[in-house]
Amino acid sequence: MAQKRNFAFISYNHRDMKYAKWLQKKLESYKLPTEIHNEFEDSKYIRPVFRDQTDLNTGVLGNVLRDQLEASHYLIVICSPNSAKSEWVSKEVQAFVEWGRIDRIIPLIVEGQPNCYNPDMECFPEYLRTYTKEHPEYELLGVSFAEVGREKAFIRVVSKMLDVSFDTLWKRHERERRRRIIITSVSTPIILALLYWFVVPCKLNIHIKDAQSQLQVVDRVDGYVATVTVDGTEYRINSLDTILEISSLPGYFRGKEIPVTFTATYYDSIQVNAPIGFGISNDVQLPIKRDTSFQHFKGKIIDATTGEPVAGAEFSIDNGKYKSVTDAEGNFDVEIAAEDQSETKDVVIRKEGYKEFNSPDETVESRDVVFMLHNINE
Repeated sequence: MAQKRNFAFISYNHRDMKYAKWLQKKLESYKLPTEIHNEFEDSKYIRPVFRDQTDLNTGVLGNVLRDQLEASHYLIVICSPNSAKSEWVSKEVQAFVEWGRIDRIIPLIVEGQPNCYNPDMECFPEYLRTYTKEHPEYELLGVSFAEVGREKAFIRVVSKMLDVSFDTLWKRHERERRRRIIITSVSTPIILALLYWFVVPCKLNIHIKDAQSQLQVVDRVDGYVATVTVDGTEYRINSLDTILEISSLPGYFRGKEIPVTFTATYYDSIQVNAPIGFGISNDVQLPIKRDTSFQHFKGKIIDATTGEPVAGAEFSIDNGKYKSVTDAEGNFDVEIAAEDQSETKDVVIRKEGYKEFNSPDETVESRDVVFMLHNINE
């Protein structure tokens, strides 16, 4: 048995990637209560959480992926009609069960229902359905978004992993929420009292314009794509080609300069001092510019069975518009023009003697990402 070095392994179908990314981010940023002692005593967080970034649907588990799975304390299965049809998710569940760790499998139901009469709504992967029917004593109760909501579902997953009662963690969550309400309740009257002295507020129009090609963003779990901070106050926006209107700036800002900061994933940050005139309305221009996050798609291609690098494999995206051939170490590097850069790409990998790898929704990585090829005889 491999030494466990991952807190959890997230198994999912890549059509549910947004849920897997959301869960990994939430888990790795969740700060453990100080009174909880766990096997990761040197960490205050649930880290690391492994999320497979390949999209293999046939064959046996490759050595690299199998090692990561075996080295994980928990297997969290993103359950949906997509994962129910995924042979790969089913194999990951099967491996965990065969290692005698079915009690450490946590189904997180994002869509559909388990053991549903309607096959189109079934959310449990095939092996999990079959095994629990044959062994009813091991029935797993999934954590469902539809039943308890996304936030409570997340806390339930954490409670199972930490072996702490849900009520304990949820009460802690509620205490933090009440604390924020109290702080807001105390500070709001003070702010209102100060604003009372100024009858006519200032208005600031912030023009946000992409100076280059606007990034083709995918739907985000958090619902916004950028943050504009005005004198310390954050405003979240869902478009990178818009005008942010702030119509209630305090009147005492007149005749001053206030700091305005723009931050967005995959864009260069901007910080300017916006002059506020003595009139009612003021305008500031923010010509935002893309960073180099998706300029390169880099990674490595290995044999799924041996874990050895595959040299001479053709890696292509955008229907072959961009191509790269792996070197002796299995590495590839594709440089993408700004107008074609996006968070995800269709990926095709070909190599004589191997099955063609074809995936329409792979995350572009500027650091090493590993793809695995299966031998054509498997």
